[in-house]
Amino acid sequence: MTSQERQADTIKVLVVCVLSLWSFVPAEPIGLSQAAIGTDEPPTFVAWPEKGLGLSIDLPAFTKDIDQVNPDGRRYLTALHHKTGLNVSVSLEKVSTHATVPGCIEQLQLIQKDPDVTHGQDIALNTTAAIPTLEYTLHKFRGVRLDQKHVHACIAQDNVYADIHLSKTHYTTADAPLFQSILKTIRLQPEPSKIIQTKLPAPPRIIQIYPPAPPTSRELLEIGNVLYRQNKFAQAITPYSKAFDLETAEPQLDRTLWRALIDHLGMAYRMTGRLKEAKALFEQGIQADPAYPIFHYNLACTFAEMNELDHTIQSLKTAFRHRKNLNPGDKGMPDPRQNVSFQRFMKHETFRNLVNDLTATKS
Repeated sequence: MTSQERQADTIKVLVVCVLSLWSFVPAEPIGLSQAAIGTDEPPTFVAWPEKGLGLSIDLPAFTKDIDQVNPDGRRYLTALHHKTGLNVSVSLEKVSTHATVPGCIEQLQLIQKDPDVTHGQDIALNTTAAIPTLEYTLHKFRGVRLDQKHVHACIAQDNVYADIHLSKTHYTTADAPLFQSILKTIRLQPEPSKIIQTKLPAPPRIIQIYPPAPPTSRELLEIGNVLYRQNKFAQAITPYSKAFDLETAEPQLDRTLWRALIDHLGMAYRMTGRLKEAKALFEQGIQADPAYPIFHYNLACTFAEMNELDHTIQSLKTAFRHRKNLNPGDKGMPDPRQNVSFQRFMKHETFRNLVNDLTATKS
């Protein structure tokens, strides 16, 4: 596995404005063994449709979000443990050469060198254990306490690489067993045999195979959300864009989900440097939903990254003027003083006074 082949999977770690859509805060840490009492679930086996090498992993009481083979040929599975808020994603890749532990370490080193990852804390790359791992924590973002723990692991066998990513917001040391209980169960192995008992041979049957139905905008949104949640913004753009096209032709999403689609797609554009497309999308969102403040706020972020001070100020003022029109359950407007997009203007007296006035206003 070369650096070029694996570069596309390098994680761009950034917690975005809508993290609350998926954040989960349990009243107190709950171990997986405690949460799964009374269950007797077999290990989850992740493999391609054809028989062969796959990943076995114990995921008791987890709910699968995505379980599919991606268009690029990679096998992908994500799952969430609702009681603990622990997210698990598994990606399997077949390569033309022999998969090796040094190849795994190379991928983890690429992730570690990413500029955004270096902004995390408690970064530790372990290359001596049986399974190489990279872990780090994002304690704060834009003034909000997150304590978001990430652990990346990689195993290799034959011509298969398996990447495992565990993450949990509001992590404490009491949650360490949650991560270890998953990591110690992962293994690459052939597909378990299935014993089928039959009394008589079944007669030949003609099976009509129908092409799968195209995904709905809701399904595409969910696929994009999984990638977005893992900070894979470039990969999330494709399903988000397809969902947006479907919604433009025939709206199906409710207002909250539609707002999330525009917000996430625009953010994905921004995080990949496609600022003109982000600007155009947020302006489309504003045209359809002019009183939603987050569209104006994200447009202000985009203008700031385009170094357009006057437009930034105008959009930021509009965003806070509509601050009462947030989605139900939102905790308030983001603080521009904690947003990296606006830092270039914080030495400008007019802008600094503006954001101080906006954040001091409660209504």
